[in-house]
Amino acid sequence: MEIGVRVESENLLTGEVRHTASAYLTFVALDKAGKPAQVPPLILETEVEKRRNQEAQIRREARIRAKQSENK
Repeated sequence: MEIGVRVESENLLTGEVRHTASAYLTFVALDKAGKPAQVPPLILETEVEKRRNQEAQIRREARIRAKQSENK
């Protein structure tokens, strides 16, 4: 599962809020033996959800290709 994170900072004196950082975190479900486990698929209902899922798939494929390149 990929989770998008957006970090914001707030100036407590002025109330100004600024975008500080963004990142994608990847989590893997594990079974009792600590091995990756299958999870139910997402139910994508909106166009935004479908687009974001497609973008996540592209990032996943890029990570896999990069890892394979490192192992050569």
